[in-house]
Amino acid sequence: MTRFFFHIIAENTFLDDEGTNFKDDQEAMLHARQLAMEMVRSLGTIKGAIVVENEDSGGLFEVPLSWSN
Repeated sequence: MTRFFFHIIAENTFLDDEGTNFKDDQEAMLHARQLAMEMVRSLGTIKGAIVVENEDSGGLFEVPLSWSN
């Protein structure tokens, strides 16, 4: 298991200093997408992204907090 950190970079920045363990990058990506969908559902479209990094290799990918239909 690898620890992944999900930082929210938007108008206000929230850094995840605890992280969550996942089996691999794909599970972490699914989690980040779910977080983004929940945030957009509850707050509406936000300019920003969830930046995901892991404890071993650092930054991996970003999931936008807005998208077009």
